[in-house]
Amino acid sequence: MLTKRLAEEIVEQTMLRLSRNLNVMDMNGMILASGETDRVDQIHEGAAYVAKTEKSLWISKESLLEWPGSKPGVNLPIHYKSRLVGVIGITGSEEELRDVAPLVQLTTEMMVHQSILTSETEWKRTAGELVFRELVSGQPISGATIDRMRMLSISLEGPFTVLIVQQSETTRTPNRFAEWLEETMGIRSVLTGSDHGNAIPTLIWGVRRETVIKRLEHICQHKGVSIHKIGIGKTVFEEEDIVLAYESACHAMQFGVMNEVISDFETIEMRALMGAYQGTLHAQYVEKVLGNLSEQLVETLKMYLNLEQHAQNTSTELGVHRHTLAYRLKRITEITGLDPTRFTSAVPLYYAMMLKEGL
Repeated sequence: MLTKRLAEEIVEQTMLRLSRNLNVMDMNGMILASGETDRVDQIHEGAAYVAKTEKSLWISKESLLEWPGSKPGVNLPIHYKSRLVGVIGITGSEEELRDVAPLVQLTTEMMVHQSILTSETEWKRTAGELVFRELVSGQPISGATIDRMRMLSISLEGPFTVLIVQQSETTRTPNRFAEWLEETMGIRSVLTGSDHGNAIPTLIWGVRRETVIKRLEHICQHKGVSIHKIGIGKTVFEEEDIVLAYESACHAMQFGVMNEVISDFETIEMRALMGAYQGTLHAQYVEKVLGNLSEQLVETLKMYLNLEQHAQNTSTELGVHRHTLAYRLKRITEITGLDPTRFTSAVPLYYAMMLKEGL
């Protein structure tokens, strides 16, 4: 817990502010770092006593013979969460060190605390990413991953939803992003994978899909939220199907409507399934089918198909007379050779329209 590197940093940083020699010892009294480098790796009997008793020890010139390997000064226990992790020694007389010793002890414990917290945070981040990677791999969960999940207090239960969140800028690391998402969404069951660029894959479990989407929509309405796009995968209920949730979230990001922040796979599933194949031919197909239509005719066709080919509702939404709509539909037929009022023609027109929105 108290590494040689940390001990060296404590000595270096403290001696910059204190004109005294400083030693940092481990639980056996061995000197890990010292302002007097020739003493490193030697046993300090005074520190060994402090490590055993967890009591401070003042050593005077008169008592040096009792403590081999020591010099006059004070040796103080270093604690982390009430656990002894090492000993710090300051060279000097009791009169010189009486006031400064408690401050040095406190500063040292704060440095140890911060270092351990940073180390624990880094371990949790790495362990979480490894768990996420295996969950979305489609492979059986290994014993090592089960152990990591237990140490991270992860208890998976469906439903499972995977998000891929692309930040407008890299303002949060995956770990900080998970904390932010938990806080803003009020959801505690969140696990993030390693980020790719500004995109962070995220698994949410034990929460209904409708709740996830509703809270995401609420987040995106707030000003100052640096989210460029969110891909929501299909919701699954079995742990072994999380890979499908992840893959569909990737498709939602890839094939979602360009200007919409939230791209829900279950809404654009048909577009995604079509888009997953022969993507290089899409632009040519759209140009072939829709390329000669004016913007007005494209908008009319889009509204007509989205309203289930209902002429009256389309006329109302467009604010035009039914005869005007009929004329426009006729022009679309003349230009494309496809009659949008007929099912067999409406399908390729709708296909082209969806591809156009995704390009």
